[in-house]
Amino acid sequence: MDRESKVLSFIEAYIAEHGYPPSLREICKGCGISSKSSARMVLRRLEEAGYLKVSPGEARGIRLTKPFIGIPVVGRIPAGEPLMDYGDGVEEVISVDPEFFGSGRLVAVRVRGDSMKNAGILPGDIAIVKPIEGDVSVYNGRIVAAAVYEPEPYITLKRLKISKKGIILVPESEGYDPMFFSWEELNQGRIRIIGVLKGIVRRE
Repeated sequence: MDRESKVLSFIEAYIAEHGYPPSLREICKGCGISSKSSARMVLRRLEEAGYLKVSPGEARGIRLTKPFIGIPVVGRIPAGEPLMDYGDGVEEVISVDPEFFGSGRLVAVRVRGDSMKNAGILPGDIAIVKPIEGDVSVYNGRIVAAAVYEPEPYITLKRLKISKKGIILVPESEGYDPMFFSWEELNQGRIRIIGVLKGIVRRE
């Protein structure tokens, strides 16, 4: 669905800017598709999924029928060594089915590093994260995005484990050590669980 999402996002953006849908040639150019026949195949799959309607014989006969939502990609998230410059702002907006990842506000972050590869999370993936607040213990055992503020701020993606003494961020790959933080460190703001993983988008 990665190519389909890219094409649908392009069509939405094109209509928003121009007031009418793009041509097949413009879709190929804007989405890096090599031929019009390949573009037609992508449009056919999107039509079968119910996201748009194509009118045969019309040069710009594309009509959107199912809304997508835009999820901002906010910097990068390390799944291995800390990356200090994660706070680069919004890099892009990806379009997804609003029912696919559930309701509520979502953000997306790019994965770097391979410390979560055994959980199927690979470098270059886009992690869809739902921001959370309140009692983090309810997310025990879930993969979360955590902000660590000392010695330098960075964000990491790990599996959350709750213990009597604090929280543990557990990698899912050989060669990486768990990260332990006491409840005192959590209360002092050294670490904050900022979101729970809702899904992964893998692009070609």
